[in-house]
Amino acid sequence: MPFISVVVPVYNVRDYIKRCVDSLLNQKYNDYEIILVDDGSTDGSGELCDLIAKKNLNVMAVHKKNGGLASARNYGLEYVQGKYVTFVDSDDWVTNDYLTFIDEHLKKNESDILKFGYQRVQNNKLKSMTIPYFKEGIYDRVRIETDILPGTIGPICLFDYSQSALMSACVCAYSVAFLNGNNIRFQSEREILSEDHLFNYKVLLRAGKVEISHKVLYMYDFREGSLTKRYIVNMIERKQNLLQVYKKELQKCGLFEKYEAAYYSQCVDGYYACITNECGQWNANSEKSDKDRVKDILKIPECQFALKRCNVQNMKIKGKVIYWLMRTKQAWLMCILYKMVKR
Repeated sequence: MPFISVVVPVYNVRDYIKRCVDSLLNQKYNDYEIILVDDGSTDGSGELCDLIAKKNLNVMAVHKKNGGLASARNYGLEYVQGKYVTFVDSDDWVTNDYLTFIDEHLKKNESDILKFGYQRVQNNKLKSMTIPYFKEGIYDRVRIETDILPGTIGPICLFDYSQSALMSACVCAYSVAFLNGNNIRFQSEREILSEDHLFNYKVLLRAGKVEISHKVLYMYDFREGSLTKRYIVNMIERKQNLLQVYKKELQKCGLFEKYEAAYYSQCVDGYYACITNECGQWNANSEKSDKDRVKDILKIPECQFALKRCNVQNMKIKGKVIYWLMRTKQAWLMCILYKMVKR
């Protein structure tokens, strides 16, 4: 039985799979398995996965009908044999000490989750590094509730994105027994937005021990194709579904009252994301103008209620302006200012 299982979801990324898998196979570490999950690829990715698995005893290739990223990860979890599991997207790769570092830290501390940092790569050039804004160290349940959950359930400072709680599944290693014992799985991104955030949200609400490291282990390939801002269809409905799940999870754990302000800050941030989705020129097929679409969002009762109950402390000038525009429903001005900033 391997100590670490690595689940790699694959969908139409034939040109990148070898780079990803090689970064794992070339590690100076042997106690692991790789599970390649072909999510109904049509570009030959599935056949390449089979070829890689045939040549490497610690690689398994499995195939399924296309269901999306969450579905592929969940499918991979059914085949996991390791004590801990990590997720690596097939167009990204990892550092040469990725597995060794995870092994050493989890064998020593036996945490439910280990969080680490990532490096963004664009056009083969190293760009910004991102690390969790929590201090490095081991957090027991008391410290999880005082130091980690407030910045997980909602942003520490509204509209300030300079610091990150790093809620991507790709920058974490998880105890398989913990995930299975709490029945934690990914919810489809086709139903909600931010499926990674929700997954880690559930994990951190229940974790007994968390380790935070500022070590950069993951290389995120920010390709040209991902640079173009695209209109997200049904974003408001999917975001509201997500926020409802957040609230239910807090209530299940008996923590809603304790983190009510943080939750409503998350709601405000979510509605603001929906507003920026409507402010651009990406929804040309809509019968309504961007101003009217934004106005519709600002009129949503849940949005205005959240604005009254969220945490407004420590906001920077930019945040105060956005907050005032949302509270006073200044749809036209929000659209104008957003476009000016983007130019």
